[in-house]
Amino acid sequence: MAGTATFGDIQERARAEAAKALGKGLPAAARAVIRLADSIAAEAAREPAVAQALAGAACAKGCHWCCHQVVGITAAEEELVLAAVEALAPDIRARVRARQAQAECRLRALPVEKWQAARVPCPLLDDQACAIHAARPLPCRAVLSADAAACRAWHDGDEGARIPLVAVQRGIYSHAQAGLAQALGEAGMPPEPMALTEALALAFH
Repeated sequence: MAGTATFGDIQERARAEAAKALGKGLPAAARAVIRLADSIAAEAAREPAVAQALAGAACAKGCHWCCHQVVGITAAEEELVLAAVEALAPDIRARVRARQAQAECRLRALPVEKWQAARVPCPLLDDQACAIHAARPLPCRAVLSADAAACRAWHDGDEGARIPLVAVQRGIYSHAQAGLAQALGEAGMPPEPMALTEALALAFH
Protein backbone atom coordinates (compact mmCIF):
# COMPACT_ATOMS: atom_id res chain seq x y z
CA MET A 1 0.00 0.00 0.00
CA ALA A 2 1.04 3.59 -0.67
CA GLY A 3 -1.22 5.82 1.36
CA THR A 4 -4.77 4.98 0.27
CA ALA A 5 -3.67 3.62 -3.14
CA THR A 6 -2.78 0.00 -3.76
CA PHE A 7 0.11 -0.82 -6.04
CA GLY A 8 -2.45 -2.11 -8.55
CA ASP A 9 -4.15 1.29 -8.45
CA ILE A 10 -0.82 3.00 -9.08
CA GLN A 11 -0.11 0.83 -12.11
CA GLU A 12 -3.53 1.58 -13.60
CA ARG A 13 -3.23 5.31 -12.95
CA ALA A 14 0.23 5.30 -14.55
CA ARG A 15 -1.11 3.41 -17.57
CA ALA A 16 -3.88 5.99 -17.99
CA GLU A 17 -1.53 8.96 -17.58
CA ALA A 18 0.95 7.54 -20.06
CA ALA A 19 -1.75 6.73 -22.60
CA LYS A 20 -3.07 10.28 -22.36
CA ALA A 21 0.37 11.81 -22.79
CA LEU A 22 1.64 9.58 -25.60
CA GLY A 23 0.14 11.88 -28.22
CA LYS A 24 2.77 14.43 -27.21
CA GLY A 25 5.62 11.95 -27.63
CA LEU A 26 7.45 9.30 -25.64
CA PRO A 27 9.33 11.72 -23.35
CA ALA A 28 6.01 13.36 -22.43
CA ALA A 29 4.61 9.98 -21.39
CA ALA A 30 7.65 9.29 -19.22
CA ARG A 31 7.45 12.72 -17.59
CA ALA A 32 3.72 12.28 -16.92
CA VAL A 33 4.27 8.97 -15.13
CA ILE A 34 7.22 10.35 -13.15
CA ARG A 35 5.08 13.30 -12.01
CA LEU A 36 2.32 10.91 -11.00
CA ALA A 37 4.68 8.65 -9.06
CA ASP A 38 6.29 11.64 -7.33
CA SER A 39 2.85 12.90 -6.34
CA ILE A 40 1.78 9.51 -4.96
CA ALA A 41 5.06 9.20 -3.07
CA ALA A 42 4.58 12.64 -1.51
CA GLU A 43 1.03 11.71 -0.50
CA ALA A 44 2.19 8.39 0.97
CA ALA A 45 4.87 10.20 2.97
CA ARG A 46 2.14 11.81 5.06
CA GLU A 47 1.24 8.41 6.47
CA PRO A 48 3.06 7.94 9.83
CA ALA A 49 4.46 4.49 9.03
CA VAL A 50 5.72 5.60 5.65
CA ALA A 51 7.14 8.81 7.09
CA GLN A 52 9.05 6.76 9.65
CA ALA A 53 10.49 4.50 6.93
CA LEU A 54 11.52 7.49 4.83
CA ALA A 55 13.08 9.20 7.83
CA GLY A 56 15.35 6.19 8.22
CA ALA A 57 16.55 6.36 4.61
CA ALA A 58 20.33 6.48 4.29
CA CYS A 59 20.65 7.86 0.75
CA ALA A 60 22.54 11.13 0.37
CA LYS A 61 24.41 13.05 -2.30
CA GLY A 62 27.72 11.34 -3.01
CA CYS A 63 26.41 7.92 -1.95
CA HIS A 64 26.58 6.00 -5.22
CA TRP A 65 26.88 2.31 -4.37
CA CYS A 66 23.51 1.45 -5.93
CA CYS A 67 24.55 3.07 -9.23
CA HIS A 68 26.49 -0.07 -10.16
CA GLN A 69 23.66 -2.30 -11.29
CA VAL A 70 21.73 -2.99 -14.48
CA VAL A 71 18.72 -0.70 -14.85
CA GLY A 72 15.90 -1.62 -17.22
CA ILE A 73 14.04 1.29 -18.83
CA THR A 74 11.09 1.57 -21.20
CA ALA A 75 11.25 3.21 -24.62
CA ALA A 76 9.61 6.32 -23.15
CA GLU A 77 12.24 6.64 -20.42
CA GLU A 78 14.93 5.96 -22.99
CA GLU A 79 13.84 8.99 -25.02
CA LEU A 80 13.76 11.13 -21.88
CA VAL A 81 17.26 10.01 -20.88
CA LEU A 82 18.69 10.58 -24.35
CA ALA A 83 17.25 14.11 -24.47
CA ALA A 84 18.79 14.86 -21.07
CA VAL A 85 22.17 13.52 -22.20
CA GLU A 86 22.00 15.63 -25.35
CA ALA A 87 21.43 18.72 -23.18
CA LEU A 88 24.50 18.13 -20.99
CA ALA A 89 27.47 20.46 -21.11
CA PRO A 90 30.00 19.21 -23.70
CA ASP A 91 32.63 18.22 -21.11
CA ILE A 92 30.17 16.20 -19.04
CA ARG A 93 28.71 14.59 -22.14
CA ALA A 94 32.22 13.60 -23.24
CA ARG A 95 32.84 11.93 -19.88
CA VAL A 96 29.52 10.08 -20.08
CA ARG A 97 30.41 8.90 -23.57
CA ALA A 98 33.79 7.58 -22.44
CA ARG A 99 32.25 5.74 -19.48
CA GLN A 100 29.48 4.34 -21.69
CA ALA A 101 32.10 2.88 -24.04
CA GLN A 102 33.93 1.32 -21.10
CA ALA A 103 30.72 -0.13 -19.65
CA GLU A 104 29.64 -1.48 -23.03
CA CYS A 105 33.01 -3.16 -23.49
CA ARG A 106 32.85 -4.79 -20.06
CA LEU A 107 29.26 -5.99 -20.43
CA ARG A 108 29.76 -7.28 -23.95
CA ALA A 109 32.39 -9.68 -22.61
CA LEU A 110 29.91 -11.20 -20.14
CA PRO A 111 26.77 -13.31 -20.50
CA VAL A 112 23.66 -11.28 -19.69
CA GLU A 113 22.97 -13.26 -16.52
CA LYS A 114 26.28 -12.01 -15.07
CA TRP A 115 25.76 -8.31 -15.80
CA GLN A 116 24.26 -7.51 -12.41
CA ALA A 117 27.05 -9.22 -10.48
CA ALA A 118 29.69 -7.31 -12.46
CA ARG A 119 28.85 -4.07 -10.58
CA VAL A 120 29.53 -1.98 -13.68
CA PRO A 121 29.12 1.72 -12.82
CA CYS A 122 26.37 3.61 -14.59
CA PRO A 123 27.92 5.82 -17.30
CA LEU A 124 25.79 8.68 -15.99
CA LEU A 125 27.57 8.56 -12.63
CA ASP A 126 29.65 11.75 -12.78
CA ASP A 127 31.69 12.87 -9.77
CA GLN A 128 29.68 10.48 -7.57
CA ALA A 129 26.32 11.92 -8.65
CA CYS A 130 23.84 11.33 -11.47
CA ALA A 131 24.55 13.65 -14.40
CA ILE A 132 20.85 13.70 -15.32
CA HIS A 133 19.35 13.43 -11.85
CA ALA A 134 16.20 15.40 -12.70
CA ALA A 135 15.52 13.12 -15.69
CA ARG A 136 16.58 9.82 -14.10
CA PRO A 137 14.29 6.89 -14.95
CA LEU A 138 11.73 5.28 -12.68
CA PRO A 139 13.87 2.33 -11.45
CA CYS A 140 16.48 4.80 -10.18
CA ARG A 141 13.76 6.73 -8.35
CA ALA A 142 12.57 3.46 -6.81
CA VAL A 143 15.87 2.91 -5.02
CA LEU A 144 15.87 4.31 -1.50
CA SER A 145 18.10 2.47 0.95
CA ALA A 146 17.74 2.06 4.68
CA ASP A 147 21.43 1.25 5.21
CA ALA A 148 24.31 2.79 3.26
CA ALA A 149 26.80 0.35 4.80
CA ALA A 150 24.80 -2.57 3.41
CA CYS A 151 24.80 -0.91 -0.02
CA ARG A 152 28.57 -0.55 0.11
CA ALA A 153 28.97 -4.17 1.16
CA TRP A 154 26.79 -5.18 -1.81
CA HIS A 155 28.90 -3.04 -4.13
CA ASP A 156 32.11 -4.55 -2.77
CA GLY A 157 30.93 -8.05 -3.63
CA ASP A 158 29.67 -9.39 -0.29
CA GLU A 159 27.55 -12.31 -1.52
CA GLY A 160 25.24 -12.07 1.47
CA ALA A 161 24.65 -8.33 1.19
CA ARG A 162 21.52 -6.80 -0.31
CA ILE A 163 20.48 -3.22 -0.90
CA PRO A 164 17.80 -2.78 1.82
CA LEU A 165 15.18 -0.86 -0.13
CA VAL A 166 12.34 1.11 1.44
CA ALA A 167 9.44 -1.04 0.26
CA VAL A 168 6.88 1.71 -0.33
CA GLN A 169 9.28 3.75 -2.47
CA ARG A 170 10.18 0.72 -4.55
CA GLY A 171 6.56 -0.33 -4.94
CA ILE A 172 5.32 3.06 -6.10
CA TYR A 173 7.93 3.62 -8.79
CA SER A 174 8.17 0.02 -10.02
CA HIS A 175 4.41 -0.23 -10.45
CA ALA A 176 4.35 3.17 -12.13
CA GLN A 177 6.91 1.85 -14.62
CA ALA A 178 4.79 -1.26 -15.16
CA GLY A 179 1.84 1.00 -16.02
CA LEU A 180 3.99 2.96 -18.44
CA ALA A 181 5.11 -0.26 -20.14
CA GLN A 182 1.49 -1.40 -20.35
CA ALA A 183 0.48 1.82 -22.09
CA LEU A 184 3.31 1.44 -24.58
CA GLY A 185 2.24 -2.10 -25.37
CA GLU A 186 -1.37 -1.04 -25.86
CA ALA A 187 -0.18 1.66 -28.26
CA GLY A 188 1.64 -0.92 -30.37
CA MET A 189 5.13 -0.14 -29.10
CA PRO A 190 7.55 -2.61 -27.50
CA PRO A 191 6.81 -2.70 -23.75
CA GLU A 192 9.93 -4.68 -22.88
CA PRO A 193 12.65 -2.74 -21.05
CA MET A 194 16.19 -2.36 -22.29
CA ALA A 195 19.32 -1.85 -20.23
CA LEU A 196 20.12 1.80 -19.57
CA THR A 197 23.70 1.23 -20.74
CA GLU A 198 22.40 -0.11 -24.05
CA ALA A 199 20.06 2.86 -24.40
CA LEU A 200 22.93 5.27 -23.86
CA ALA A 201 24.82 3.61 -26.71
CA LEU A 202 22.16 5.04 -29.03
CA ALA A 203 23.14 8.55 -27.98
CA PHE A 204 26.72 8.09 -29.15
CA HIS A 205 26.52 5.83 -32.22
